[in-house]
Amino acid sequence: MNTFIGRAIFLLSIAVLLASCDEDPVEPGPIQSHYASPTAPESLITNLQLSYRQREINEYVKLLAPEFIFKFRPADANVVGAEFWTRDQDSTGTRALLTTTLVSEIRLDLIGGPRDVSIDASAPVDSVRIRIVTTDLQVDQTDGITWVADAQQDMYFRQGKAENGEDPVRWLLYRWDDSPPLPAISEFQAGGHTSWGNLKFLYGN
Repeated sequence: MNTFIGRAIFLLSIAVLLASCDEDPVEPGPIQSHYASPTAPESLITNLQLSYRQREINEYVKLLAPEFIFKFRPADANVVGAEFWTRDQDSTGTRALLTTTLVSEIRLDLIGGPRDVSIDASAPVDSVRIRIVTTDLQVDQTDGITWVADAQQDMYFRQGKAENGEDPVRWLLYRWDDSPPLPAISEFQAGGHTSWGNLKFLYGN
């Protein structure tokens, strides 16, 4: 009797194994990327990259201080008609870039240098500058065009101010200077290379 039961269990195990082999493979779920706690400038750089890759404008806006400005390179300022954008203007331009149906994918990798605390006296207290020494921003359009921005960036960060109702533990991005002077806008656009500022402006107009 025990031998019979043992054989039955053995045959049933084989049947279950064969049935499982016939099933379609299960596709793995999407890899979730989690935002870092905004308690250091470097964490904000990480979160900026994620917000672009995942095209989440609300996460991007969380990085910006109320007084934030995005300073265009001179060639772009002539086209945009402004030396810089305010927080609201930058958020609008970035929203257009991240949400347009003309773009199929955005890839972004940044490598920042060491903290520079020797910035000008007019900067807020407890602020630092980090130069993005390696920029790799690639924007794929649905028509096959890929825009590439790879110039260095200067980003300025400060800690939250309790007197403004901000969390002193939290860091904020309060100024962003786009790349140093490059060739005229028509020249580098022709080869697919552009500036980060121009990409912000391009899709909102």
